[in-house]
Amino acid sequence: MSLIHDGKTKTVYSYDDRHVRIVFKDDVTGTEEGIDPGGNTVVGSIAGKGEAALRLSVYFFSLLKRHGVPTHFVSADVESRSLIAKKAVWNGLEFIVRFKAYGSFVRRFGRYVREGADLGGLVEITLKDDERGDPVIVDEAVAALGLLSLEQVREAKALARRAAEVIRDDLAEKGLELLDIKFECGIVDGRLVIIDDISTDNMRVVRDGKPVDARGLLEVVGGPQREPSA
Repeated sequence: MSLIHDGKTKTVYSYDDRHVRIVFKDDVTGTEEGIDPGGNTVVGSIAGKGEAALRLSVYFFSLLKRHGVPTHFVSADVESRSLIAKKAVWNGLEFIVRFKAYGSFVRRFGRYVREGADLGGLVEITLKDDERGDPVIVDEAVAALGLLSLEQVREAKALARRAAEVIRDDLAEKGLELLDIKFECGIVDGRLVIIDDISTDNMRVVRDGKPVDARGLLEVVGGPQREPSA
């Protein structure tokens, strides 16, 4: 397998002509204020976090599949902290669905919005560009840069919002609140699908107003287990 990308929380390898292997790390991202899924810097490592993130991804990808939301997920191996996914054409964009105002949204618009204000599933698009601080980009600029057509932008935003609503409703049934979640969308066989991973590396979840980390969330939702030792 050849290395495609070594990221902050995952490493991606080519698996075969049509698939990639994504390996999850124990590293966590954050800001000067601490751990934050919206941060662009690795601020530490938590033992077991990589496995928890993988298991959460399997849970949420399976949930989306049951609700008819297309993804690139194929299979996973808990022992190696890795999943196999379909290769996708990626556009360099992130789609952030915000149900409540937190994190970078408040840092940017704190003069106009209070933390925790209802945003109703607002979808923001950002360029995944750490050097430039993942700048927000409008639909027309995405099209002007040739990253997606306006029709594809609308489709990707609708896909991200639908996926977020499915996850929000599932978590609400378990006494948890999804504040915001970040997706990447790619094209597989000519179709826009949810790609990358779905874990606390890219979502903000609280219970009774307190943040829930990867292992805490996994305890609530469950997920694939390790095979018992012989």
